[in-house]
Amino acid sequence: MAQPLETYQYDIVSTQSSFRVLELLPGQEGDPVSCLLLPVDWSNPLEYEAISYAWGDARDTERVICGEEELEVSRILHSGLKHLRLQDRSRFLWADAICINQSNNPERSSQVIQMLRIYQTAKAVLVWLGPDSEEKHAQCAIDSIRTIADFLCQKADISVSDLSSISNIYQEVVFKNPMWKTLVWFYSHSYFTRVWAVQETNANKARFLHCGHAVIEWDLVALVAGYIIMETAFSKSIGFTKAKCWWAAIMTTERIRQPKNWLFMLYLTSNFASTDSRDRIYGLRGLMNLSGGVKLLYPNYEKSNIEVYRDSVEAGLVHFQNTDIPRWDRPMLFRNPFRFGKVLPWTPAGKRKPVWSIDKSTNVLSLSGFVVDHIRYAAPYDESIFGNATIQSDKGNEHLKQILQRILATIEESQLQKPFSTSVLTATASSFSFGLDDKSDPAAERHLLHNFVEYLKLVLDDEIYNKYRPADVSDEAKHANGLEFGKPVWDFTYPESSFFLT
Repeated sequence: MAQPLETYQYDIVSTQSSFRVLELLPGQEGDPVSCLLLPVDWSNPLEYEAISYAWGDARDTERVICGEEELEVSRILHSGLKHLRLQDRSRFLWADAICINQSNNPERSSQVIQMLRIYQTAKAVLVWLGPDSEEKHAQCAIDSIRTIADFLCQKADISVSDLSSISNIYQEVVFKNPMWKTLVWFYSHSYFTRVWAVQETNANKARFLHCGHAVIEWDLVALVAGYIIMETAFSKSIGFTKAKCWWAAIMTTERIRQPKNWLFMLYLTSNFASTDSRDRIYGLRGLMNLSGGVKLLYPNYEKSNIEVYRDSVEAGLVHFQNTDIPRWDRPMLFRNPFRFGKVLPWTPAGKRKPVWSIDKSTNVLSLSGFVVDHIRYAAPYDESIFGNATIQSDKGNEHLKQILQRILATIEESQLQKPFSTSVLTATASSFSFGLDDKSDPAAERHLLHNFVEYLKLVLDDEIYNKYRPADVSDEAKHANGLEFGKPVWDFTYPESSFFLT
Protein backbone atom coordinates (compact mmCIF):
# COMPACT_ATOMS: atom_id res chain seq x y z
CA MET A 1 0.00 0.00 0.00
CA ALA A 2 1.42 3.38 -1.04
CA GLN A 3 2.55 5.61 1.82
CA PRO A 4 0.84 9.04 2.07
CA LEU A 5 2.97 11.82 0.70
CA GLU A 6 4.21 14.79 2.69
CA THR A 7 2.50 18.14 2.27
CA TYR A 8 4.23 20.28 -0.34
CA GLN A 9 6.64 22.86 1.06
CA TYR A 10 6.96 26.01 -1.05
CA ASP A 11 10.33 27.56 -1.75
CA ILE A 12 10.50 31.30 -1.11
CA VAL A 13 9.82 33.50 -4.14
CA SER A 14 13.25 35.07 -4.54
CA THR A 15 12.49 38.56 -5.93
CA GLN A 16 9.61 40.97 -6.55
CA SER A 17 9.74 40.01 -10.25
CA SER A 18 9.66 36.25 -9.62
CA PHE A 19 6.66 33.94 -9.81
CA ARG A 20 5.94 30.25 -10.31
CA VAL A 21 4.64 28.39 -13.35
CA LEU A 22 2.90 25.04 -13.06
CA GLU A 23 4.19 22.26 -15.30
CA LEU A 24 1.21 19.92 -15.63
CA LEU A 25 2.71 16.52 -16.40
CA PRO A 26 1.13 14.31 -19.10
CA GLY A 27 -1.31 11.61 -18.08
CA GLN A 28 -4.14 9.34 -19.16
CA GLU A 29 -7.76 9.35 -18.01
CA GLY A 30 -7.81 8.04 -14.45
CA ASP A 31 -4.18 8.89 -13.68
CA PRO A 32 -3.57 11.10 -10.64
CA VAL A 33 -2.89 14.73 -11.45
CA SER A 34 0.86 15.34 -11.23
CA CYS A 35 2.79 18.58 -11.65
CA LEU A 36 5.97 20.47 -10.93
CA LEU A 37 6.30 24.07 -9.79
CA LEU A 38 8.94 26.01 -11.70
CA PRO A 39 10.42 29.30 -10.47
CA VAL A 40 10.52 31.91 -13.25
CA ASP A 41 11.32 35.59 -13.55
CA TRP A 42 10.10 38.31 -15.89
CA SER A 43 13.61 38.60 -17.24
CA ASN A 44 13.36 35.04 -18.58
CA PRO A 45 9.74 33.81 -18.48
CA LEU A 46 8.35 30.53 -19.83
CA GLU A 47 5.48 30.46 -22.32
CA TYR A 48 2.39 29.51 -20.33
CA GLU A 49 -1.41 29.73 -20.26
CA ALA A 50 -3.28 31.23 -17.29
CA ILE A 51 -6.34 29.53 -15.81
CA SER A 52 -9.29 31.64 -14.63
CA TYR A 53 -11.81 29.77 -12.47
CA ALA A 54 -14.02 30.08 -9.38
CA TRP A 55 -12.50 28.55 -6.26
CA GLY A 56 -15.75 27.03 -5.01
CA ASP A 57 -16.11 25.51 -1.53
CA ALA A 58 -12.70 25.66 0.18
CA ARG A 59 -13.60 22.54 2.15
CA ASP A 60 -14.22 20.46 -0.99
CA THR A 61 -10.69 19.50 -2.00
CA GLU A 62 -8.69 16.97 -4.01
CA ARG A 63 -5.00 16.11 -3.92
CA VAL A 64 -2.44 16.93 -6.59
CA ILE A 65 1.01 15.34 -6.66
CA CYS A 66 3.71 18.01 -6.84
CA GLY A 67 7.14 16.42 -7.28
CA GLU A 68 7.49 13.98 -4.39
CA GLU A 69 4.93 15.77 -2.23
CA GLU A 70 1.25 16.66 -2.52
CA LEU A 71 -0.99 19.72 -2.49
CA GLU A 72 -4.67 20.10 -1.67
CA VAL A 73 -6.61 22.08 -4.27
CA SER A 74 -10.30 22.80 -4.77
CA ARG A 75 -12.32 20.16 -6.57
CA ILE A 76 -13.13 22.62 -9.37
CA LEU A 77 -9.42 23.33 -10.03
CA HIS A 78 -8.61 19.62 -9.83
CA SER A 79 -11.23 18.86 -12.48
CA GLY A 80 -9.84 21.67 -14.64
CA LEU A 81 -6.30 20.30 -14.46
CA LYS A 82 -7.56 16.85 -15.43
CA HIS A 83 -9.42 18.35 -18.36
CA LEU A 84 -6.53 20.52 -19.55
CA ARG A 85 -3.88 17.81 -19.12
CA LEU A 86 -2.30 16.53 -22.33
CA GLN A 87 -1.60 12.84 -22.87
CA ASP A 88 1.76 13.11 -24.61
CA ARG A 89 3.52 16.18 -23.25
CA SER A 90 3.63 18.66 -20.41
CA ARG A 91 1.45 21.76 -20.41
CA PHE A 92 2.64 24.95 -18.71
CA LEU A 93 -0.04 26.78 -16.77
CA TRP A 94 -0.55 29.39 -14.09
CA ALA A 95 -3.23 28.86 -11.42
CA ASP A 96 -3.33 31.12 -8.37
CA ALA A 97 -4.22 28.45 -5.79
CA ILE A 98 -1.09 26.43 -6.69
CA CYS A 99 1.39 29.01 -7.99
CA ILE A 100 0.95 31.30 -4.97
CA ASN A 101 1.61 30.04 -1.45
CA GLN A 102 -1.81 30.89 -0.06
CA SER A 103 -0.68 30.40 3.55
CA ASN A 104 2.02 33.09 3.25
CA ASN A 105 0.34 36.50 3.48
CA PRO A 106 3.38 38.59 2.49
CA GLU A 107 3.83 36.42 -0.61
CA ARG A 108 0.13 36.67 -1.45
CA SER A 109 0.37 40.45 -1.24
CA SER A 110 3.42 40.67 -3.52
CA GLN A 111 2.11 38.14 -6.04
CA VAL A 112 -1.31 39.81 -6.32
CA ILE A 113 0.50 42.92 -7.57
CA GLN A 114 1.79 40.83 -10.50
CA MET A 115 -1.46 39.06 -11.39
CA LEU A 116 -2.60 41.48 -14.07
CA ARG A 117 0.78 41.15 -15.80
CA ILE A 118 0.65 37.37 -15.42
CA TYR A 119 -2.67 37.23 -17.27
CA GLN A 120 -1.62 39.86 -19.81
CA THR A 121 1.58 37.99 -20.67
CA ALA A 122 0.00 34.53 -20.85
CA LYS A 123 -0.24 32.86 -24.24
CA ALA A 124 -3.97 32.62 -23.55
CA VAL A 125 -6.44 32.84 -20.66
CA LEU A 126 -8.33 29.58 -20.15
CA VAL A 127 -11.64 30.07 -18.34
CA TRP A 128 -12.68 26.84 -16.62
CA LEU A 129 -16.38 26.71 -15.70
CA GLY A 130 -16.32 23.10 -14.59
CA PRO A 131 -17.30 19.64 -15.83
CA ASP A 132 -20.32 18.94 -18.00
CA SER A 133 -23.75 18.29 -16.50
CA GLU A 134 -25.22 14.80 -16.29
CA GLU A 135 -27.53 15.79 -19.15
CA LYS A 136 -24.49 16.83 -21.26
CA HIS A 137 -25.55 20.46 -21.58
CA ALA A 138 -22.09 21.91 -22.24
CA GLN A 139 -21.74 21.25 -25.96
CA CYS A 140 -25.34 22.24 -26.71
CA ALA A 141 -24.96 25.47 -24.71
CA ILE A 142 -21.75 26.43 -26.48
CA ASP A 143 -23.16 25.52 -29.90
CA SER A 144 -26.16 27.73 -29.06
CA ILE A 145 -23.88 30.61 -28.13
CA ARG A 146 -22.09 30.27 -31.46
CA THR A 147 -25.43 30.25 -33.31
CA ILE A 148 -26.71 33.38 -31.55
CA ALA A 149 -23.35 35.15 -31.80
CA ASP A 150 -23.14 34.47 -35.53
CA PHE A 151 -26.66 35.86 -35.95
CA LEU A 152 -25.81 39.00 -33.94
CA CYS A 153 -22.57 39.59 -35.80
CA GLN A 154 -24.37 39.22 -39.12
CA LYS A 155 -27.08 41.68 -38.02
CA ALA A 156 -24.47 44.17 -36.81
CA ASP A 157 -22.30 43.65 -39.91
CA ILE A 158 -19.20 42.81 -37.87
CA SER A 159 -16.92 39.80 -37.64
CA VAL A 160 -16.45 37.67 -34.54
CA SER A 161 -12.79 38.74 -34.44
CA ASP A 162 -13.88 42.39 -34.01
CA LEU A 163 -15.89 41.75 -30.83
CA SER A 164 -13.09 42.37 -28.34
CA SER A 165 -12.70 45.95 -29.61
CA ILE A 166 -16.40 46.81 -29.21
CA SER A 167 -17.56 48.16 -25.85
CA ASN A 168 -21.15 46.87 -25.85
CA ILE A 169 -23.44 45.02 -28.26
CA TYR A 170 -27.00 44.37 -27.11
CA GLN A 171 -29.87 43.23 -29.29
CA GLU A 172 -33.46 42.29 -28.65
CA VAL A 173 -34.18 38.59 -28.03
CA VAL A 174 -36.99 37.36 -30.25
CA PHE A 175 -36.63 33.58 -30.52
CA LYS A 176 -37.88 30.68 -28.44
CA ASN A 177 -35.92 27.45 -28.70
CA PRO A 178 -35.08 24.40 -26.53
CA MET A 179 -31.49 25.67 -26.48
CA TRP A 180 -32.47 28.23 -23.81
CA LYS A 181 -32.58 25.47 -21.17
CA THR A 182 -28.92 24.68 -21.75
CA LEU A 183 -28.05 28.38 -21.73
CA VAL A 184 -29.80 28.89 -18.38
CA TRP A 185 -27.63 26.07 -17.01
CA PHE A 186 -24.49 27.50 -18.62
CA TYR A 187 -24.93 31.07 -17.37
CA SER A 188 -25.84 29.88 -13.86
CA HIS A 189 -22.22 28.97 -13.09
CA SER A 190 -20.85 30.93 -10.14
CA TYR A 191 -17.67 31.70 -12.10
CA PHE A 192 -19.41 34.67 -13.73
CA THR A 193 -19.84 36.40 -10.35
CA ARG A 194 -16.20 36.00 -9.27
CA VAL A 195 -14.49 39.36 -8.73
CA TRP A 196 -11.03 38.06 -9.77
CA ALA A 197 -12.50 37.00 -13.13
CA VAL A 198 -12.94 40.69 -13.99
CA GLN A 199 -9.19 41.27 -14.07
CA GLU A 200 -8.33 37.88 -15.51
CA THR A 201 -10.67 38.09 -18.50
CA ASN A 202 -9.71 41.69 -19.24
CA ALA A 203 -5.97 41.12 -19.10
CA ASN A 204 -5.66 39.18 -22.35
CA LYS A 205 -7.60 39.13 -25.64
CA ALA A 206 -6.79 35.44 -26.23
CA ARG A 207 -9.33 33.95 -23.81
CA PHE A 208 -11.14 30.66 -24.22
CA LEU A 209 -13.87 29.25 -22.04
CA HIS A 210 -13.83 25.52 -21.32
CA CYS A 211 -16.93 23.71 -20.05
CA GLY A 212 -16.78 19.96 -20.06
CA HIS A 213 -15.10 19.07 -23.35
CA ALA A 214 -16.57 22.09 -25.16
CA VAL A 215 -14.52 25.24 -25.85
CA ILE A 216 -15.60 28.70 -27.01
CA GLU A 217 -14.15 32.21 -27.34
CA TRP A 218 -14.97 34.45 -24.39
CA ASP A 219 -16.23 37.32 -26.55
CA LEU A 220 -19.07 35.17 -27.84
CA VAL A 221 -20.08 34.24 -24.29
CA ALA A 222 -20.24 37.92 -23.32
CA LEU A 223 -22.09 38.92 -26.49
CA VAL A 224 -24.86 36.36 -26.05
CA ALA A 225 -25.21 37.22 -22.34
CA GLY A 226 -25.85 40.83 -23.35
CA TYR A 227 -28.36 39.66 -25.96
CA ILE A 228 -30.28 37.77 -23.27
CA ILE A 229 -30.48 40.54 -20.66
CA MET A 230 -31.84 43.17 -23.03
CA GLU A 231 -35.37 41.82 -22.91
CA THR A 232 -36.24 41.08 -19.28
CA ALA A 233 -39.82 39.93 -19.91
CA PHE A 234 -38.51 37.30 -22.32
CA SER A 235 -35.62 36.23 -20.11
CA LYS A 236 -37.90 35.82 -17.12
CA SER A 237 -40.30 33.64 -19.07
CA ILE A 238 -37.44 31.40 -20.21
CA GLY A 239 -35.96 31.07 -16.71
CA PHE A 240 -32.93 33.38 -16.76
CA THR A 241 -33.92 35.26 -13.59
CA LYS A 242 -31.28 33.57 -11.44
CA ALA A 243 -28.69 33.11 -14.17
CA LYS A 244 -25.53 35.22 -14.20
CA CYS A 245 -26.00 36.80 -17.64
CA TRP A 246 -25.61 40.37 -16.43
CA TRP A 247 -22.23 39.57 -14.87
CA ALA A 248 -21.01 37.79 -18.01
CA ALA A 249 -22.20 40.67 -20.21
CA ILE A 250 -20.52 43.53 -18.35
CA MET A 251 -17.31 41.82 -17.25
CA THR A 252 -15.30 42.81 -20.32
CA THR A 253 -17.12 45.98 -21.37
CA GLU A 254 -15.01 49.06 -22.02
CA ARG A 255 -16.10 50.78 -18.81
CA ILE A 256 -14.51 47.97 -16.78
CA ARG A 257 -11.83 46.97 -19.29
CA GLN A 258 -10.42 50.51 -19.36
CA PRO A 259 -11.79 52.10 -16.19
CA LYS A 260 -11.31 55.79 -15.55
CA ASN A 261 -13.14 55.91 -12.24
CA TRP A 262 -12.17 53.59 -9.40
CA LEU A 263 -15.29 54.27 -7.35
CA PHE A 264 -17.65 53.73 -10.28
CA MET A 265 -16.02 50.38 -10.99
CA LEU A 266 -16.58 49.39 -7.35
CA TYR A 267 -20.26 50.23 -7.78
CA LEU A 268 -20.49 48.02 -10.84
CA THR A 269 -18.61 45.11 -9.31
CA SER A 270 -20.30 45.26 -5.90
CA ASN A 271 -22.45 42.35 -7.09
CA PHE A 272 -19.38 40.19 -7.70
CA ALA A 273 -18.15 37.77 -5.04
CA SER A 274 -14.81 36.71 -3.57
CA THR A 275 -13.71 34.11 -1.05
CA ASP A 276 -11.64 36.73 0.77
CA SER A 277 -13.58 39.98 1.25
CA ARG A 278 -10.42 42.04 0.81
CA ASP A 279 -10.21 40.86 -2.79
CA ARG A 280 -13.18 43.07 -3.66
CA ILE A 281 -10.47 45.75 -3.68
CA TYR A 282 -7.30 43.85 -4.52
CA GLY A 283 -8.96 41.90 -7.34
CA LEU A 284 -9.74 45.13 -9.22
CA ARG A 285 -6.88 47.53 -8.48
CA GLY A 286 -4.68 46.07 -11.22
CA LEU A 287 -7.05 47.48 -13.87
CA MET A 288 -6.61 51.05 -12.64
CA ASN A 289 -3.82 53.53 -13.37
CA LEU A 290 -3.62 55.32 -10.05
CA SER A 291 -1.39 58.15 -8.85
CA GLY A 292 -2.54 59.81 -5.64
CA GLY A 293 -3.56 57.29 -2.99
CA VAL A 294 -2.02 54.30 -4.80
CA LYS A 295 -0.09 53.10 -1.73
CA LEU A 296 -3.35 52.82 0.17
CA LEU A 297 -4.51 50.14 -2.30
CA TYR A 298 -1.29 48.12 -2.29
CA PRO A 299 -2.25 44.49 -1.48
CA ASN A 300 -1.50 43.65 2.13
CA TYR A 301 -3.22 40.57 3.54
CA GLU A 302 -1.99 41.45 7.02
CA LYS A 303 -4.65 44.18 7.06
CA SER A 304 -8.16 43.50 8.35
CA ASN A 305 -11.21 43.85 6.11
CA ILE A 306 -12.16 47.17 7.67
CA GLU A 307 -8.64 48.55 7.19
CA VAL A 308 -8.67 47.60 3.50
CA TYR A 309 -12.10 49.17 2.93
CA ARG A 310 -11.21 52.29 4.92
CA ASP A 311 -8.02 52.74 2.90
CA SER A 312 -10.00 52.31 -0.32
CA VAL A 313 -12.35 55.10 0.71
CA GLU A 314 -9.37 57.30 1.53
CA ALA A 315 -7.76 56.46 -1.83
CA GLY A 316 -10.95 57.55 -3.59
CA LEU A 317 -10.94 60.83 -1.70
CA VAL A 318 -7.24 61.47 -2.32
CA HIS A 319 -7.07 60.41 -5.98
CA PHE A 320 -10.49 61.42 -7.31
CA GLN A 321 -11.44 64.20 -4.89
CA ASN A 322 -14.84 62.57 -4.92
CA THR A 323 -17.20 61.74 -2.06
CA ASP A 324 -19.40 59.36 -4.04
CA ILE A 325 -18.30 56.45 -1.85
CA PRO A 326 -19.90 53.01 -2.44
CA ARG A 327 -20.88 50.44 0.16
CA TRP A 328 -19.59 46.90 0.27
CA ASP A 329 -22.13 45.31 2.61
CA ARG A 330 -24.77 45.20 -0.13
CA PRO A 331 -24.95 45.56 -3.93
CA MET A 332 -25.03 49.17 -5.13
CA LEU A 333 -26.39 49.11 -8.65
CA PHE A 334 -28.76 51.73 -9.96
CA ARG A 335 -30.96 51.87 -12.99
CA ASN A 336 -29.21 54.22 -15.39
CA PRO A 337 -25.50 54.15 -14.49
CA PHE A 338 -24.98 50.39 -14.67
CA ARG A 339 -27.13 49.81 -17.73
CA PHE A 340 -24.67 51.06 -20.35
CA GLY A 341 -21.79 51.98 -18.06
CA LYS A 342 -21.76 55.69 -18.95
CA VAL A 343 -20.80 58.52 -16.66
CA LEU A 344 -23.63 60.58 -15.22
CA PRO A 345 -23.75 64.12 -16.62
CA TRP A 346 -23.83 65.69 -13.16
CA THR A 347 -22.28 65.41 -9.72
CA PRO A 348 -24.09 66.33 -6.51
CA ALA A 349 -21.52 68.92 -5.42
CA GLY A 350 -20.60 70.28 -8.84
CA LYS A 351 -16.86 71.00 -9.11
CA ARG A 352 -16.35 71.54 -5.40
CA LYS A 353 -13.58 69.48 -3.81
CA PRO A 354 -14.55 67.57 -0.67
CA VAL A 355 -13.43 68.61 2.79
CA TRP A 356 -12.96 65.44 4.78
CA SER A 357 -11.08 63.62 7.52
CA ILE A 358 -10.84 60.01 8.68
CA ASP A 359 -10.35 59.09 12.33
CA LYS A 360 -8.55 55.75 12.01
CA SER A 361 -8.91 54.97 15.70
CA THR A 362 -12.71 54.96 15.44
CA ASN A 363 -13.06 54.41 11.68
CA VAL A 364 -15.24 57.49 11.33
CA LEU A 365 -15.35 59.53 8.11
CA SER A 366 -16.23 63.19 8.57
CA LEU A 367 -17.38 65.32 5.64
CA SER A 368 -18.25 68.99 5.38
CA GLY A 369 -21.44 69.95 3.58
CA PHE A 370 -24.08 72.64 3.31
CA VAL A 371 -27.84 72.82 3.50
CA VAL A 372 -29.51 73.14 0.10
CA ASP A 373 -33.14 73.01 1.20
CA HIS A 374 -35.51 71.12 3.46
CA ILE A 375 -37.29 67.96 2.27
CA ARG A 376 -40.97 68.31 3.05
CA TYR A 377 -42.43 65.37 1.14
CA ALA A 378 -41.12 61.94 0.17
CA ALA A 379 -42.59 59.05 -1.81
CA PRO A 380 -40.70 55.72 -1.73
CA TYR A 381 -40.40 53.47 -4.77
CA ASP A 382 -38.23 50.63 -6.07
CA GLU A 383 -35.98 51.15 -9.11
CA SER A 384 -37.09 47.85 -10.63
CA ILE A 385 -40.57 49.21 -11.39
CA PHE A 386 -39.12 51.05 -14.38
CA GLY A 387 -38.22 47.82 -16.11
CA ASN A 388 -40.18 47.32 -19.31
CA ALA A 389 -40.96 43.81 -18.07
CA THR A 390 -43.12 45.46 -15.40
CA ILE A 391 -45.25 47.47 -17.78
CA GLN A 392 -45.68 44.52 -20.16
CA SER A 393 -47.52 42.29 -17.68
CA ASP A 394 -51.01 42.93 -16.28
CA LYS A 395 -49.88 42.29 -12.70
CA GLY A 396 -46.80 44.46 -13.08
CA ASN A 397 -48.74 47.24 -14.77
CA GLU A 398 -51.29 47.32 -11.94
CA HIS A 399 -48.48 47.50 -9.35
CA LEU A 400 -46.77 50.28 -11.31
CA LYS A 401 -50.07 52.17 -11.56
CA GLN A 402 -50.49 52.15 -7.76
CA ILE A 403 -46.95 53.41 -7.17
CA LEU A 404 -47.21 56.21 -9.74
CA GLN A 405 -50.61 57.29 -8.41
CA ARG A 406 -49.11 57.52 -4.91
CA ILE A 407 -46.18 59.59 -6.18
CA LEU A 408 -48.46 61.88 -8.18
CA ALA A 409 -50.69 62.33 -5.13
CA THR A 410 -47.64 63.36 -3.10
CA ILE A 411 -46.70 65.91 -5.75
CA GLU A 412 -50.29 67.20 -5.73
CA GLU A 413 -50.13 67.60 -1.95
CA SER A 414 -46.95 69.63 -2.24
CA GLN A 415 -48.08 71.76 -5.18
CA LEU A 416 -51.76 72.26 -4.30
CA GLN A 417 -52.63 72.52 -7.97
CA LYS A 418 -53.62 70.33 -10.85
CA PRO A 419 -53.05 69.67 -13.62
CA PHE A 420 -49.35 70.00 -12.88
CA SER A 421 -47.30 72.69 -14.53
CA THR A 422 -44.89 71.77 -17.30
CA SER A 423 -41.92 72.60 -15.04
CA VAL A 424 -43.14 70.21 -12.31
CA LEU A 425 -43.56 67.31 -14.74
CA THR A 426 -40.18 68.06 -16.33
CA ALA A 427 -38.47 67.99 -12.92
CA THR A 428 -40.22 64.72 -12.12
CA ALA A 429 -39.15 63.11 -15.40
CA SER A 430 -35.54 64.27 -14.90
CA SER A 431 -35.48 62.95 -11.32
CA PHE A 432 -36.65 59.47 -12.28
CA SER A 433 -34.32 59.22 -15.29
CA PHE A 434 -31.27 61.03 -13.83
CA GLY A 435 -31.53 63.38 -16.80
CA LEU A 436 -30.64 60.56 -19.21
CA ASP A 437 -32.40 59.13 -22.24
CA ASP A 438 -33.04 55.44 -22.97
CA LYS A 439 -29.40 55.04 -24.08
CA SER A 440 -28.13 56.65 -20.86
CA ASP A 441 -26.94 59.75 -22.69
CA PRO A 442 -27.74 63.27 -21.40
CA ALA A 443 -31.18 64.10 -22.73
CA ALA A 444 -33.00 67.31 -23.64
CA GLU A 445 -35.55 68.10 -20.94
CA ARG A 446 -38.36 68.41 -23.47
CA HIS A 447 -37.53 64.94 -24.85
CA LEU A 448 -37.66 63.44 -21.34
CA LEU A 449 -40.90 65.25 -20.55
CA HIS A 450 -42.69 64.00 -23.66
CA ASN A 451 -41.59 60.39 -23.14
CA PHE A 452 -42.59 60.57 -19.47
CA VAL A 453 -46.05 61.92 -20.32
CA GLU A 454 -46.58 59.08 -22.78
CA TYR A 455 -45.24 56.64 -20.17
CA LEU A 456 -47.90 57.85 -17.73
CA LYS A 457 -50.53 57.46 -20.44
CA LEU A 458 -49.53 53.79 -20.89
CA VAL A 459 -49.90 53.07 -17.17
CA LEU A 460 -52.63 55.29 -15.71
CA ASP A 461 -56.37 55.21 -16.20
CA ASP A 462 -57.66 58.05 -18.37
CA GLU A 463 -59.31 59.80 -15.43
CA ILE A 464 -56.08 59.94 -13.38
CA TYR A 465 -53.95 60.77 -16.42
CA ASN A 466 -56.18 63.69 -17.46
CA LYS A 467 -56.27 64.94 -13.87
CA TYR A 468 -52.52 65.65 -13.76
CA ARG A 469 -51.23 66.32 -17.27
CA PRO A 470 -51.31 69.78 -18.90
CA ALA A 471 -53.35 69.63 -22.12
CA ASP A 472 -50.74 71.42 -24.22
CA VAL A 473 -47.97 69.00 -23.14
CA SER A 474 -50.15 66.00 -23.88
CA ASP A 475 -50.68 67.24 -27.44
CA GLU A 476 -46.95 67.85 -27.91
CA ALA A 477 -46.10 64.38 -26.61
CA LYS A 478 -48.43 62.39 -28.85
CA HIS A 479 -45.55 61.31 -31.11
CA ALA A 480 -43.21 60.42 -28.21
CA ASN A 481 -42.46 56.86 -27.08
CA GLY A 482 -43.43 56.04 -23.53
CA LEU A 483 -41.55 52.74 -23.57
CA GLU A 484 -38.30 54.63 -24.04
CA PHE A 485 -38.77 56.07 -20.58
CA GLY A 486 -38.81 52.60 -19.07
CA LYS A 487 -35.56 50.67 -18.85
CA PRO A 488 -34.71 46.97 -19.27
CA VAL A 489 -33.73 46.57 -15.62
CA TRP A 490 -32.15 43.24 -14.65
CA ASP A 491 -33.37 41.26 -11.64
CA PHE A 492 -31.34 42.63 -8.75
CA THR A 493 -32.53 43.42 -5.27
CA TYR A 494 -32.45 47.20 -5.45
CA PRO A 495 -32.16 49.44 -2.40
CA GLU A 496 -35.34 51.41 -1.80
CA SER A 497 -35.34 54.81 -3.46
CA SER A 498 -37.37 57.90 -2.68
CA PHE A 499 -38.77 60.80 -4.67
CA PHE A 500 -38.19 63.97 -2.64
CA LEU A 501 -39.93 67.34 -2.79
CA THR A 502 -38.76 70.51 -1.12
